[in-house]
Amino acid sequence: HLLRRCPRRLPPMAVPEEEVHEVFKLFDQEGSGIKMKEIGTVMRSLGLAASEAQLREFTAEAAQKNSDYVEFSDFMTYVRQCQASEAAHSVDVRKEMEGMKVGLLHFFDKLSHKQIRESPTDTVKIADLKHLLGSVGEKMSEEEIEEMVREIRASCRIQDGRVDFKDFVKLLQAQ
Repeated sequence: HLLRRCPRRLPPMAVPEEEVHEVFKLFDQEGSGIKMKEIGTVMRSLGLAASEAQLREFTAEAAQKNSDYVEFSDFMTYVRQCQASEAAHSVDVRKEMEGMKVGLLHFFDKLSHKQIRESPTDTVKIADLKHLLGSVGEKMSEEEIEEMVREIRASCRIQDGRVDFKDFVKLLQAQ
């Protein structure tokens, strides 16, 4: 749940063709394909985030074959193109999260960059994580934050209200 709320994506996992076909059929009520304007909706239903530029490109390409509908084989091509694009733009979660850790230690624990560099700590306060996730970027709801804290307590090493940051990152990557 938490990763859906993080501002950056992990490398996407390929959606199996059978799953793509099942979702496609839900939108293909008449058996003639999905409506052109539904390409983005069906992709989002599969967990894919095609850009507006990609969707315009897919729509223009599909319109050359049929002005109203997109057939499954063409849609599957667009899905693969979208997945390839997402993979090319994926980020190194560990590296990105290390920046978050330094920020937490600097702003909440009031440690200087020199202190962080010379005496790195492996933990961050759970309360600081809660504050950050509830107030910065795409804010998490109180319920989502509490669910995240339960997951942290169930699967990460904790001591004195602080979570082992490597465990926290592993938890994010497992989701």
